[in-house]
Amino acid sequence: MNTKQIKLQIKKLAKEFDLKYDEKWFKVIWIEKYEEILNEFLSECQDPIYEKYGKSINVRIKNLDKFVNSNDYKKCIKRYGGSATSKKKILEFKKLVNSLFESKIKLKLLNYCDRTLKQLGSDNFTTFLTKTKIKSEYNDLMKSILGHEWIHRFLFQNKIHFSNINKNYWYYDEGLNEYMVTYLDGTLNKLEKFRDKEKYPYEKKYWIYAIKFRSLLKNAKTSKEKKKEILNLMKKLK
Repeated sequence: MNTKQIKLQIKKLAKEFDLKYDEKWFKVIWIEKYEEILNEFLSECQDPIYEKYGKSINVRIKNLDKFVNSNDYKKCIKRYGGSATSKKKILEFKKLVNSLFESKIKLKLLNYCDRTLKQLGSDNFTTFLTKTKIKSEYNDLMKSILGHEWIHRFLFQNKIHFSNINKNYWYYDEGLNEYMVTYLDGTLNKLEKFRDKEKYPYEKKYWIYAIKFRSLLKNAKTSKEKKKEILNLMKKLK
């Protein structure tokens, strides 16, 4: 799947869920794998492999070099993927990196911040994808991951962002995202199969909450009804 096809699918979602769409929202910045991993590590990402080094950012800062020199890091650096981000988040990350007085990786991370801010230009939001020379990884990035991250951006632009209500509601955002992907694919009836196939507990929650959204929206027939159900859920969670 290419970027044009992904945009057409998201445009279809906009119509099906009575949401706004603007092609200008969908851009990509390619970053190194270690930049993506350390960006996640120095955040409140609840990935269990990161939480081994602290659940709060302040504790993880102290354990950054320990993590970078660990076997866990060697495993993580083999990952590939993407994330939706904002200029505000990058500036906050840069401020955090500046506090790493003794870390050997400080300069590399500052270069990453400055480079991505320059690429952002006047845009306030973008999507990161990790660079790769492995064809299978690149194909998966374009086939599945880019669409996933662009849906996050699409929903955020429509002010559908459960993590803004409570940072621990990230699984609602992921669940709605996967619901929409399978809605487009016509595989909503296979959500339990995807859930049971997923071995990673952190990502299994994506499917658990996708199933919840399927239940929430099962009786919503029109685009306006679908949107209303989602917005009502947000109101209930506030």
